[in-house]
Amino acid sequence: MRKMTTTGTRTRTPKSVQYLVLSVASITIFFRTDVADPFNSVKFILLLLTSGWLIGLLIDSYKKSPIKLKSKDASVLILLSIFVTSLLISTLTTDVKLVGFIGDTQRKNGFLSYFCLTIIMLFAARSITFQNVVTVFKTGIYTSLILGVYGIIQITGNDFVKWLNPYNSMISTVGNPNFASAILAVLTLLSTFGLFIENLSKFYKTLIIVSIAVSIFCIVESDSRQGLLVIFFGLLFYLSVLSYVTLRKLGLVIIIISIISSIAAIMGMLQKGPLAFLLYKDSVSVRGYYWRAGFKMFKENIFTGVGVDRYGAYFKEFREVSYPLKYGYEIGSSNAHNIIIQLFSTAGLLVGLNYIAVLGYVLFVGLKLIKNTTGGNRKIVISLIAAWLGFQSQTIISIDNIGVSVWGWLFGGAIIGLSNVIDSKSKDDFDTKRNKSYSITLNYHQILLSLFFVVLASIPASMIYSAERDMYNLRNSADPSYPSQKNMVFKYTTKLFNNPFADRSYKIEAASSSYEMGYRNEVVSWVDQLLKQDPRDLDFLRAKAFLSESTGDVDLAIKNRELIAEYDPWNFPNIIELGKLYAKINMTQESNRLYREVITYAPNTLVAKTALELLVNP
Repeated sequence: MRKMTTTGTRTRTPKSVQYLVLSVASITIFFRTDVADPFNSVKFILLLLTSGWLIGLLIDSYKKSPIKLKSKDASVLILLSIFVTSLLISTLTTDVKLVGFIGDTQRKNGFLSYFCLTIIMLFAARSITFQNVVTVFKTGIYTSLILGVYGIIQITGNDFVKWLNPYNSMISTVGNPNFASAILAVLTLLSTFGLFIENLSKFYKTLIIVSIAVSIFCIVESDSRQGLLVIFFGLLFYLSVLSYVTLRKLGLVIIIISIISSIAAIMGMLQKGPLAFLLYKDSVSVRGYYWRAGFKMFKENIFTGVGVDRYGAYFKEFREVSYPLKYGYEIGSSNAHNIIIQLFSTAGLLVGLNYIAVLGYVLFVGLKLIKNTTGGNRKIVISLIAAWLGFQSQTIISIDNIGVSVWGWLFGGAIIGLSNVIDSKSKDDFDTKRNKSYSITLNYHQILLSLFFVVLASIPASMIYSAERDMYNLRNSADPSYPSQKNMVFKYTTKLFNNPFADRSYKIEAASSSYEMGYRNEVVSWVDQLLKQDPRDLDFLRAKAFLSESTGDVDLAIKNRELIAEYDPWNFPNIIELGKLYAKINMTQESNRLYREVITYAPNTLVAKTALELLVNP
């Protein structure tokens, strides 16, 4: 296999590639303020529609240029197909199918999201070449600038949106300082390395310098260390590889220093070693609880996991007793804050292993690509891999946020796409054929295919959007002090319950609002409907227990509080309420047992004091 030494001639980027990278940027940037979830749901909808169009392009491209069995195209298609198939099987075995397909509340990390992300990766692997890869860098620079400028607007208190935000003000367009810090860091890595790419003009290199300064400022002000660590790990990789391929002995020294530095940084994040005072944050330490709970879920459900994106439904059952004592009895987590642990714990062994195989394949292809390129192309390759590794580094402690993840999957596909070019026997023929194949010649076959999949994707997309609007309107209408709004609240609640794609958390919130507006009997029916859909949801069970207690049905209230105690064994306030219910039906021995359990496991707390006061004949 020969090395590639030229950076390729400047040609017009195919419109399909422009569509790909602009769509990825739009998913990250776009949000709406007139829906219940301004960030995640609208990004998910854009992701669905984008991948729908790309599927048509992919199928058409496979028809025009069939895959060769021993090519990288074939390998990545097989790997991603196995990953998607195993994930689909896990989704079909998930107890709540809607969560399995769409994802949990405000996460949208179900089957459809990962399927769409694999489409982005496949299309990038099929279309990105050395002739058009600069488009990825340019789009990353502009996106970084937009995110950073909006971050500064937020930091300075001039945001045009009045967010109800419990976090640091620097949430940019992704809704959370950690996500904002992560995406800015990933794009900063891409932009920084763009300074060394010959094909970028002085104009773009000026933009890069501005975007780096703006992004670093925003990352520091976000008070989220993960952004700085992403940049740190990405720079270490870039410097290590570049120095190794140019000056072997010096490179080896830098690699050793980089490994030691990386270990010290990771130890510092875990409150160990000399860098602990600088890098440790309690928000990182709490991830240990999430990870250990995820490991327990996986150990008890090795092959299927607890259900795709069902981590939140099981977290309180598997969390350690010290977690609620430290952070609160009602505080939980809907994600393991580590993508690999999340997939193993929720989707099982095959999905987890297949995901690792995909990551391993991209890394293997990338390192081999570094070896087989020289000059400007090598710098492009190292830059992409460093940005991809920067993205992967933040997934160790973070949630798979759509606005961030689309870039990781795009980079992975781009690395494989560039490797395809190197593997081609004739570089010029390969690129000419590929660019011709992807210049948009609007043939009816491709248009009809793409439109078919866009229409298909628009079915769940439109219903999700409708639910977001209904929930937004309901929140603006639900006020018991304005009884004239009663019919409006009932109208939106009914619409949400009739919408199969409406988030279940919206439904229970809507039911609660309707209860306050006087619809007591209807709420009982709605809560029963929710419990049929998900019998172990703690919010639904608490609502049913409350309704049972309010009507004096002690037996039913006990049944539901027993279920809460089973699924949330360290919720001591619930245990005390259950003890009170036992006492009401003269089960004194049972109630005393519960009170003593609270005193044993939660000594020197307010709930222990309450339990001690309730003890009969202590």
